[in-house]
Amino acid sequence: MKITIVECKRITNRIILFGFLVFVLVVSIYDSQRNLDRYNVRNAQGIAVTWKDNLSEARSDSRGICLDKECMEILREDADIYGYLNGENIMELISSNYERKTLEELSDNDMDRFFQIREEMIHENLVLDAKVGYTNEEIADFMDRAESLSVLSMEYAEGWKVLAEKMGNFVFLIVIIIAVLVLPLFGHDPAVQMEELVRSSRYGKRQLDRARITAAYLTSTVLYVCSMSIYFVVVMLPFGFDGANQPIQSNVRTFFSLYNITYLQQFVWNLFRGYVVLIFMVSLVLTVTILLKNILASASVIALFLVMLVIFNQIYLYPVNHWFTNFMPVRMTNFWHFYTGNELYRICGFSISCMSWSIVVSLILSVIFLVVGVTALCVNRKKGLSG
Repeated sequence: MKITIVECKRITNRIILFGFLVFVLVVSIYDSQRNLDRYNVRNAQGIAVTWKDNLSEARSDSRGICLDKECMEILREDADIYGYLNGENIMELISSNYERKTLEELSDNDMDRFFQIREEMIHENLVLDAKVGYTNEEIADFMDRAESLSVLSMEYAEGWKVLAEKMGNFVFLIVIIIAVLVLPLFGHDPAVQMEELVRSSRYGKRQLDRARITAAYLTSTVLYVCSMSIYFVVVMLPFGFDGANQPIQSNVRTFFSLYNITYLQQFVWNLFRGYVVLIFMVSLVLTVTILLKNILASASVIALFLVMLVIFNQIYLYPVNHWFTNFMPVRMTNFWHFYTGNELYRICGFSISCMSWSIVVSLILSVIFLVVGVTALCVNRKKGLSG
């Protein structure tokens, strides 16, 4: 355990740890300020309603709101009855569900069929999706989930919506920074060769290698938990933590999602998926640095790999996404498509959602990377090349 702690300190000494936490705090505050600025209502003279007043009004006026015919009729009679922000949110969902129609253009029959229209649009999209080619059984399963949503609560949940929208980019940034911190563990540098020789002589090469691998995952986990905790508190605090139990369908970006979960459950899914990405990147970095034995060369390979993933993410190619990038860090931290894409994998006669299968495959790849790295270390020790 002592040598593991020594290796952990090698990754993050006090200066690095302090710098990392300060960076996380600064980025979190910056994101929070940008998020809040969107809730300032402006006119020709400047800010007419501040974000604080806007959010306060939305919170007090949203209690008990459910999006149904009665809600739409009341809103049509008095556009300000639910407050500015709540009214905007409801209008966005109406426009999305009724193919860009305004509330004034809806008939009584349209408003009666709100959820039925949503189900019809979901069914049409499933049937017309030639890329996946859903079976009748798969469509029936999807439609059971679509029909189970018959009431849509529209109570205040702005903080959770903002968190879901911005969290992916932050997770990806933190994962990259942590991966960079792990590079020196097995990436040799002439300046530290004597220190590594002393440690190998004192503890033994096998024990030293084991301690380094343990330190990589342990330190990465602690840094990830700390950074996400800071980000969560800083982003959510101005909005308040109300709405954790609200359905994600009350957000226009996930209105057609077939995952009938709450914002809190969505956050936990995203948090876990981000951690899986972290494990993948740490495993990849360890393996590359073990094989190349050079920090600069390893960093170049990792950077080229990430640039390639970013390019693939910009160019939509279904086969590439389906069989490759869905399991890679860039697309896995782009959380939205997991909730709305309805992508499936057929494995041994079972239909498995991309949401679950991408996590399984990414973890399997992480284990493979680790096994390759450990095997390379064993070979190097036998040849007397390690350390």
